[in-house]
Amino acid sequence: MKTLLLLIILSFTVISFHSFNKAETIILVKKDAKKLAEYYRQRALRGESVSSLAKLYSEDPGSAQNGGQYDNITKGMFVPEFEKVAFSLKPGEISEVFETQFGFHFIQLISRKGDVLSLRHLLITRD
Repeated sequence: MKTLLLLIILSFTVISFHSFNKAETIILVKKDAKKLAEYYRQRALRGESVSSLAKLYSEDPGSAQNGGQYDNITKGMFVPEFEKVAFSLKPGEISEVFETQFGFHFIQLISRKGDVLSLRHLLITRD
């Protein structure tokens, strides 16, 4: 009797199929980064902590372990697409998913003191 092992991961695309020792194995290696970022954003909108989501899923090596948090942000520190979204938010607000050269993000603004921001974000890379 053959056993079928099926692994389903949200927003991943099946790109190869291999047979292995009487079991069928599906290799999932290409993700749909935008859909995955939107999925995590929806979880945040339903009340999950952006900090917790970023610790678990963000692919930003500079902030993931810190819950996606960046403090004392001023204009000129990040790429223009990121800053445009960050500086348009109100404290507590969660942005739409947007794209930069690094991948797909969403931001939650923690606080604004004049032109200085604190925020959390989650990044899903395209690779």
